Amino acid sequence: MKNVFLCLVVSLTLGILSPWVRGVFADEYSRGKTIYEDKCQICHGIKGDGKGPASAAFKPRPTDFTDPNFWQGDVNKNIVDTIRKGRPPMPAFEMNDDEIKAVTDYMSRTFKKTK
Repeated sequence: MKNVFLCLVVSLTLGILSPWVRGVFADEYSRGKTIYEDKCQICHGIKGDGKGPASAAFKPRPTDFTDPNFWQGDVNKNIVDTIRKGRPPMPAFEMNDDEIKAVTDYMSRTFKKTK
């Protein structure tokens, strides 16, 4: 009887919190997508493949976020460092921690290939 009650409480709690949790994560994803579209897409492309409209003008070409090698190592630190410091020919961008987290989340959920 105790287990049935516990299951009922957990189910009700998850039912109430689930839309809120989805909303929070959806908002961060949407925010990251907007940031990516505003600041990154022109060079890195809609598909994250490094083939944006401005990419042809750069040597080296913009990073391909769909390449599994990009996602190796401490990728979050690499993204943060690259956004904050730039990496020629990419300039540094003034973005706060929340913006960087949102765009990183968008990039990983959109471009990272899962096995």
